[in-house]
Amino acid sequence: MASLPNAADAANDLSCLGEPYADGPPDFAAIADALGGEAYADGVWAPAPGEPAEDRGLRVTPHRGSLWGVRVANSHAPVEDDSLSYVVDKCGLRPQRPPSLEPPAAANDNQPVALSFVDPSRWAGKPVPNREWFIEGVVPAGTVTLLSGDGGVGKSLLALQLAAATALGASTAGFEPRAGRAMVIAAEDEEGELHRRLADIVTHHGRSLADLGDLRLYPMADRDALLASPDRAGHMEATPLWKFFAVDAKAFKPSLIVLDTSADLFGGDEIRRSQVRQFVAMLRALAIETGAAVILLSHPSVAGMTAGTGTSGSTAWNNSVRSRLYMDREPDRDPAARRLRVMKANYGSPGAEFRLRWEDGAFVAGPEANCPLVAKAEAEHVDRIFVDLLRKLTRQGQQVGSALARNYAPVVMAAHPDSAGVNKIQFEAAMHRLLDSAVVHVSEEGPPSRRRRRLLVSADVYSPR
Repeated sequence: MASLPNAADAANDLSCLGEPYADGPPDFAAIADALGGEAYADGVWAPAPGEPAEDRGLRVTPHRGSLWGVRVANSHAPVEDDSLSYVVDKCGLRPQRPPSLEPPAAANDNQPVALSFVDPSRWAGKPVPNREWFIEGVVPAGTVTLLSGDGGVGKSLLALQLAAATALGASTAGFEPRAGRAMVIAAEDEEGELHRRLADIVTHHGRSLADLGDLRLYPMADRDALLASPDRAGHMEATPLWKFFAVDAKAFKPSLIVLDTSADLFGGDEIRRSQVRQFVAMLRALAIETGAAVILLSHPSVAGMTAGTGTSGSTAWNNSVRSRLYMDREPDRDPAARRLRVMKANYGSPGAEFRLRWEDGAFVAGPEANCPLVAKAEAEHVDRIFVDLLRKLTRQGQQVGSALARNYAPVVMAAHPDSAGVNKIQFEAAMHRLLDSAVVHVSEEGPPSRRRRRLLVSADVYSPR
């Protein structure tokens, strides 16, 4: 048999393979005797010297046909042991971790992995764990949230502001982020730009840059920022940069991790569902281990912007994350106004909207203050304008309807001089509210061959002319 490395080297080299054993299987009984363990049908299990069997052990089993393998609990620690030397020298074996401690195999190595399960009956009588949030009802902790937004809308600034507020232990833009540490990989901004933005943000909060000791920045505008890229088989592999960052995050224990943006950090094909899911799973694994909320920023496609969904590439981006936010400008409103919408919320209620406004280098809560009472008052105000305009148009003989057509009421009203700045989207919401509450209704008129529908105020009675 070919010469083998010594036991210590073999135990530390996971790639060490012995030559095929030409004389048949090893003598498991002899190996068991040497190890002080017991032989079984196709191998040996025995405790390592001086260690409990459940903590460390040696497992001698057949490995890939004519090759044989020995599993070692701590394969990175030097092993100076006559028994292991005997096994390696006797059989020409490969050291590996024991099955219970072996990490899951990569998706592309086609090797079977151990499958563990959870018996939910063991939870009986135990308290149900609370859902952890970074921002209550909006950004969950311990998983990945996708924040998309049109170019230049301010999503990078908002994410940086949330990171700073986390480190400051302060509320910001109407949100209450969980206080703690924060980490930001900024692939689009250099150090000077981050310095300028944070100076404005801390000034807005009445604080100083000296108060940001719990914030770590990784400016990457002038560097390769890829966190994962596909191998030859198309499977996503973590880059050294991600491995370094993950080690840093586990030691730093942040409440928030911001990754800006996916276009710079994801090296795969965004329309390949498997690559997207593998990338998001890599981020989620770190979120779970650290308990941090991971916010991944992205740019929507042209179609995503046109449709108002904020999506881009494969549907796997939306399906793989547990929360998705979309930030855009509000049509027909103040140029400094922004809207942040919850497009997906596996752990909360989707559809929530938050109004923001840019002021002196930071976002503040919009004039609506994101308060339910204020939002209700605003809705009632728009409803009154809708009813007043509908009455005026009816008196003037103009018929408007609820169906998409040239006389679509929200479009006609938004263009009316008495619209008071209310836009089509707001009028649409008002129309649906008023129809639901029967304040307005759709009236059908005309002969059976030419039925016409129009909106009328239910409290008013008009006779067809």
